[in-house]
Amino acid sequence: FAFFVALMISNAAFSAELFGTVDAISGEASVADKAGNSASVSPGLKIYEGQTINTGVDGEVHLVTEDAGMIAVRPDTVFRVDEYKAEGSSADKIFMSLIKGSIRSITGWIGKHNTSSYRITTPTATIGIRGTDHETSVREKNGDDEAGTYDNVYEGATTLKTPQGTAEVTPGKFAFASRDKPSAPYFLAQQPRFLANRKLKIEERIQQRKGFLHERFEQKRDERIRRQQSVRGEHQQLESKRREQVVESRKRIRENRLAQAKKRREAPVHEKIRGEAH
Repeated sequence: FAFFVALMISNAAFSAELFGTVDAISGEASVADKAGNSASVSPGLKIYEGQTINTGVDGEVHLVTEDAGMIAVRPDTVFRVDEYKAEGSSADKIFMSLIKGSIRSITGWIGKHNTSSYRITTPTATIGIRGTDHETSVREKNGDDEAGTYDNVYEGATTLKTPQGTAEVTPGKFAFASRDKPSAPYFLAQQPRFLANRKLKIEERIQQRKGFLHERFEQKRDERIRRQQSVRGEHQQLESKRREQVVESRKRIRENRLAQAKKRREAPVHEKIRGEAH
C-alpha cells in the first residue's frame, strides 16, 4: 500500500517542477501532494512544487534544491513548496510557505541572481532575502516565547514584513512578528527560548554541505542554462520539422484535389468520343 501511495504522489508530481532531493533525514517525516496522498520521506526522494513536508516531533529533513541551495526542515514542522522554477533565467523563483515549525534556508543561485523572486510566507508575515543563510519559525505561545513568526540570520540579510511595517534582519538579530498583536516586526532583546533549548541531531553536517554547494552553484546554473538552451533548440527543430510536414501534407492534399478536378472535367469529353466511335 505504501508503494502504491508513493506511486500516486510521483505520478501527481510528474508535471510539476522538481524542487529538490532529500539529502538526509533523522526521525519521522512524510510528504503529501495537493490531493492529500501521503508517503514517508527517505534519502534520495524527489520533492516537487506543490508538495508539503510534515516532520514528526523528532523529525529533521535536509533538502538540496535544484538551484544548489539547501533547506533544513526542523522537527514538528509543516512546510510547503508553493512555486518553483530553476532554469538559470529571470523567470527563476522560489515561493514557500511555513505553516508551523521552523526551516533553515541556505539560498542557491536564485538567492543571488533573483532575490526579488524568493519568498517565505507564514500566517503572520513574509520573508525576503539578499543572498542568505537564515532561519524562520512559526510558533505557538510557550512560556516566554509569544505566538508568531521569528526570523534570524546566520549570513547575509532578510526582510521580515507585515502589513504594518518591515524589519531588516542581519546576523546576531532576532526579529519577531506577533500573531495576536498585529504590528510592525520588532527585534527581541535575546535569543528566543525555543531556539536556545532545542536539540538537533544532524545540524553539524550543514556547514560542510553549504560550502560544497556554494562552490558549485554557479557551475550548476551554467549547466542548467546550457541544458535549457539545448532543449529549446531541440524543440525548435521539432517544431520546424512539424511545420514542414504540415506544409507538405497540405501541398499533397491540394495536388490531389487538383488532379481529381481535372479528371472530372475530362470525363465528359472521353464519354463523347467513345459514343461517336460506336
